[in-house]
Amino acid sequence: MNNITAVEQALIQRQQIPEALAPNMLKPSYDGLGLSNIAALTLEWLCEPYVLNAHKTVTPFNPELLAIKSLTDAWHSWQQQAPINHVVLIILDAFGYEQFRTLSSEGVIPSLTQACNSPQAFFMPATSVFPSTTVTALTSAATAQAPALHGLINTHIYFQEVGSLVNLIGFRPSFTPTSAPYLDSQLNPDTLLPMPNIYVLMEKSGVDVEIINFHKFQNTSISRFTSAGSNALLNSFFGYRTPADAFSQLRQRLTSKTPNVKSFTYLYIPEIDTFAHCYQPLSQNYRAEVASIDFSLYREVLAPLAGRNDTVLLITADHGQRAVHPDKITWLNHHPILNKNLSAPFTGGTQARYLYIHKGKEKEVYDYVQENLAEEFLLLSKAEAIELGLLGLPGNELSELSYNRLGDAIIIPKGDWVSFENDTQHYPVGIHGGLSHAEMLIPFLAYRC
Repeated sequence: MNNITAVEQALIQRQQIPEALAPNMLKPSYDGLGLSNIAALTLEWLCEPYVLNAHKTVTPFNPELLAIKSLTDAWHSWQQQAPINHVVLIILDAFGYEQFRTLSSEGVIPSLTQACNSPQAFFMPATSVFPSTTVTALTSAATAQAPALHGLINTHIYFQEVGSLVNLIGFRPSFTPTSAPYLDSQLNPDTLLPMPNIYVLMEKSGVDVEIINFHKFQNTSISRFTSAGSNALLNSFFGYRTPADAFSQLRQRLTSKTPNVKSFTYLYIPEIDTFAHCYQPLSQNYRAEVASIDFSLYREVLAPLAGRNDTVLLITADHGQRAVHPDKITWLNHHPILNKNLSAPFTGGTQARYLYIHKGKEKEVYDYVQENLAEEFLLLSKAEAIELGLLGLPGNELSELSYNRLGDAIIIPKGDWVSFENDTQHYPVGIHGGLSHAEMLIPFLAYRC
């Protein structure tokens, strides 16, 4: 895309939060330019209409919403190149659009750069969901729904069902001396979501569905609640040990597909996120890991599968990341007046804190934040967050689950600020979950092999 800068600027202008609230913040798109819409696009390509009519999702990804003629023409031209029979959704955790573009310009990812510029590719930025964190984003990708409906609206959420703050990564109480997850009899991952996932919908349409994921993620709670009830989870989960192994397995799976039988493969790579948390995004260690993934993708997939233009790779991310600056940390334990007016510990995550406020203490909390933390935080009431469209289409009500789990208000760090609970804790040097450009923008690469 020669006009990618214009596309980027148009998307940012369309999704920016009003300057009066906070500068340089982006709200997610759920109407056609976001992660959940990418998932819906795979359903549109592969599913039978009767299945889609029975299970409404968000609208499919639609570049035409930016009203840039060259972009619309490129999208139409790309879609018309050949029928689509095999779709692979590759999520590179934390490989945000800004990081993607930086490393592309520096020559760190030559294979992906070449792929983006090839005639069989369509490339543009898209948005993550809010909060831009893994549990929420991967659930949106697995359901083609906005967080407002699926209910997993952050990493640490208060569940009335168990009367506890739940860590949805470990699937255990957030405050506990052990790492033991909940028993199924306490909180069952298989029944956690109120709607079917995309794997089930595709299988109902006769699509051959497979999951390629890190081998230790098999049968984990997050694997179960994102693919519950699917044959892919039970019989077509292929575990890998390194990204190179993942891409090698993908090549072998794709070359063994039955002609004219539609297939969908989900491939998740978590390593970039791990390196960003440990070393900061765009650090030398981060660059080395991304470069190795780029090389393996070319060697194992792009080169050997060249010419299979009925096979489409959708390469994206769940979110981006940004660096943590030690002089831009707000320690919440330094604000006892704020804490004493809350009826529960801070829920959510570091970049989006949900506040449960004691009845009658709303004014005290709002006044305290405005007087003491206005530089550091954007404060939104629940109603304002809903109206702004952070968790679903603007103005739409949340599901009862999401509504209860959101608390009474949200605080979101501005600029380079981050928040942590206690100044004695170890903290990551890379972070995500907020509304900055680096966190919210993700790449959308549709590539015909």
